[in-house]
Amino acid sequence: MGSYSNTGGQGQDTTLTGRVHSICPGEESGSIAFLLRKNGQFFKCKLDKTGGADPAIFATAQRLTPESLVRVSSCVMSCTDVDIKVSGLTILSEATANLSGNLKLHGAPGETLPSPNERILLLDQRLDNRLLDARVAATAAIFKLFSAVHQLAVKYLAAHDFHYIPTPAFVGYEFPAEEEDHFYLDYLGRQAMLAPTGEVHLGMALAADLERVYDIHTVFRREPKSDGRHLTEFTMLELVFALKNDWTEILELADSLLVFLLRSLQEHDKYAKLTTAAQRLYPAAGSFKLGLDKNGKLPRVRFDEAKAILRNQLGKMALVEEDLTREEEALLGELFASNHSPLDSPTDVFIVTHFPKHLRPCNVSSLGRDDATTNSFDIILRGQEIVTGCQLLHSYKEVRSAFTNRAHPIDPDSPGWRPYTEAHEIGMPPWGGFGLGLNRLVQGYLGLMDIRETVLFPRDACRLAP
Repeated sequence: MGSYSNTGGQGQDTTLTGRVHSICPGEESGSIAFLLRKNGQFFKCKLDKTGGADPAIFATAQRLTPESLVRVSSCVMSCTDVDIKVSGLTILSEATANLSGNLKLHGAPGETLPSPNERILLLDQRLDNRLLDARVAATAAIFKLFSAVHQLAVKYLAAHDFHYIPTPAFVGYEFPAEEEDHFYLDYLGRQAMLAPTGEVHLGMALAADLERVYDIHTVFRREPKSDGRHLTEFTMLELVFALKNDWTEILELADSLLVFLLRSLQEHDKYAKLTTAAQRLYPAAGSFKLGLDKNGKLPRVRFDEAKAILRNQLGKMALVEEDLTREEEALLGELFASNHSPLDSPTDVFIVTHFPKHLRPCNVSSLGRDDATTNSFDIILRGQEIVTGCQLLHSYKEVRSAFTNRAHPIDPDSPGWRPYTEAHEIGMPPWGGFGLGLNRLVQGYLGLMDIRETVLFPRDACRLAP
């Protein structure tokens, strides 16, 4: 049980605003006790009519309902008092009696928390009663940490001379053969799509000589099912910049940003307290391993090396011609986080570099004109990809050729794509960047089983409410 301290000194009135968690009628009609909840702490409040409690205050207490917002005054006689003797009570907002969705997740005194497996089964019910669920301190901590990641990323990018450029949510381009990934809508008599990425418009901004730009925004993907990993609406940090020398600048920036974010979450006291609060419901929170190599960087393995590890150390087929599967990412994540890791130290985050050309988009640059390996990478966090980055073609002729020679060709002169190809036609600098899924970052850092838990109002294939 949380303690209640008298910061004002012995005998002075102290006030506390919180939610009524539960009401416990006394053994006799002349007493009432209720449990007050505030930021995950609990305070037992008592009124005794026969002990001199004001009849008006006692009558107010008889009207209390769980989840009502109240302000309690108390003359605390000792800093060690656990029970608060109520001297004043105001109902700020009265909650309806018999609210649905009481899932007993607060961890109040005398309440047994559901097991981790039971909590997974309760998730849809929790999402149906999301506002009540968000009052659970462990749940609220997730959203506060998500906000912290946003704030920290903006701080980092501002310090590295990046400019915030909002990109449009309505777009007129589409990727052929990927139509099932798009949300189509009528846009004042024309067909438009909800943007699946901001990379196209951020790249165009470089042609305006803005040099270093980013957006943190909502993107939309038509994911047909809810699998704990995908959302139809989620938050991405996307950035691109003009390269001074070569593509490794992108890799180094992604590495530096991730280390900054993860270290900040682990080392800053206010974020560590939120992680501890989340740990009440999510035991994996706080166990994240940030293992760096001897140079203080995230560990890196080439794509072909990762496939060889899967074959030779884990006994998997792991064909080098095929992309990393979800299972392979998870297996690598488990191995690298274990004491059997082939890396310098166990880690929950690492980088896979040099993906084959046939596994990357057509406009990703390769190591050489005829090389089958691309200047690209993924960052895997707790067995799940959270970052994809690469250098992109900047030559107008090469972009046109890549589009027209694509397995499902893109017409570079089509109305939807013409602004992008024109940005290259007028002189695009050598460029590249990466996209970071903020939801997956928070999910992996806290060890959440379902990505929907990172969003106050999640949207997946089945959910449009609340």
